[in-house]
Amino acid sequence: MRAFFITILSFCIILFSASTAPCVDDIIVITEPTIKETPQEFKQKKLKSLKDNLSIRGFIQAKWATDTHNNSRNEHDYTFYNNARLEGKWTFEGSRNYIFASIDSEYLWFGPHNDEDDYDLDLFEGYFYWSNKKRVRPRFRTTPIRYGIKRYFSWLRGPVDIRVGRQIVRWGKTDQISPVDNLNPQDLREFITHDLEDRKIPNWMVRARLFSDFFTVEGIYLPFFESSRIDYFGTDWAIFRHMNRIGVHEEEPDLKFKNGEGGVRMTKTISGWDLGFSYLYAWENLPHFESFPADGGDVQITYKRSNILGFEFETTVGEIGLRGEAAYFDQQSFLTENLTSVSKPVFHSVIGVDYSSANGWYVNVQFSEKIIRDYQRDILYVRKSNTAINGEVSKEFWRGHFKALLRYNYGLSDKSYYLNPKIIYTYFTDLDIILGANIFGGDSDTLLGQHDKDDQVFLILKYHI
Repeated sequence: MRAFFITILSFCIILFSASTAPCVDDIIVITEPTIKETPQEFKQKKLKSLKDNLSIRGFIQAKWATDTHNNSRNEHDYTFYNNARLEGKWTFEGSRNYIFASIDSEYLWFGPHNDEDDYDLDLFEGYFYWSNKKRVRPRFRTTPIRYGIKRYFSWLRGPVDIRVGRQIVRWGKTDQISPVDNLNPQDLREFITHDLEDRKIPNWMVRARLFSDFFTVEGIYLPFFESSRIDYFGTDWAIFRHMNRIGVHEEEPDLKFKNGEGGVRMTKTISGWDLGFSYLYAWENLPHFESFPADGGDVQITYKRSNILGFEFETTVGEIGLRGEAAYFDQQSFLTENLTSVSKPVFHSVIGVDYSSANGWYVNVQFSEKIIRDYQRDILYVRKSNTAINGEVSKEFWRGHFKALLRYNYGLSDKSYYLNPKIIYTYFTDLDIILGANIFGGDSDTLLGQHDKDDQVFLILKYHI
């Protein structure tokens, strides 16, 4: 009986469909005509996609400096520095992933007597950045045991990003002097007359970060060693200044996997405090002098390994920012009176405060303490305990088009100092005009005081593309 009713119902549905459906002759199919893109429209579409995904910027900078003291016939009275950089960033459509690359042209000249110059054109930064948008969550059934496992592995939740290539990675919180920031070498051919950010040299590395619910984990691997750029002879800023030039033999680490550098950093915010702990196993970027021959031969230079434990923090109290770092180095190289190096354990800490006002004032004060264990009296330029104060004071005027700034470093232990006053004028579109000075003082046996006669005034023109 049930089959009978189903058959009757199906038959009725067929009859109803047949009575309401139009005849075949009445069916009219309308199709829209196919419209093809013209070559010009296709070209414009491609150009729009290129414009949306590709961004290009850069700058051209020229710096002229003159020495204010004429104290030696060997010194360089003038310095000219030219730097041009072009940066490009290609973002993949529909994602946060991108490729970044920059080409850098750099020329540095000291003169006019016994002039020295150096020119480089190469890749500055070039890396691929990848990030997943979704939060990775482990899946477990809600049994008591598996719920406990889920809670244990909950730190795995969170997105991941990876950056591979030649790049600059900053660790730490403090400015200009940073014990924790040891991933990239520096360009020290003009000593510290450039800001720390401008002295950084990119290095090939892989950086991966996991952003979990509890903390952020960052891992770093550097397969190739790269030393800081430094002159040994022939300039006012060279290690041995204008001594009679002799040969230098550098023995850098071989390009092997075991000679790579690596580290890990964990950061977390607790009750408004940004905290970080890090460990880095790396080569020193500054040379270790094994021997300095008295009669003929070459200066023998190697590079030493170092284990570095770091801690950093940052918070705000009202309008005051509080930041600090501390690092322990199991060994650092120091030059001695016989012009060879010794390695000593070092503890270095920096703590500072900064304040920004609504009317354009900015004040930064940092206290630095560097303690050398097993200190030897024949170590040059530094003492067993080295206390210093450094920072920056600046004030903006004329709706931000005019800025007066003073960067300073004063050694409380040895009475040496470095002052960097400058005026920055940015009224013209994309053009910075900077007028300033580099002033050193102190005894000749101190790191800053040895450049007491190298004071200079400078002019910088920087055009942003």
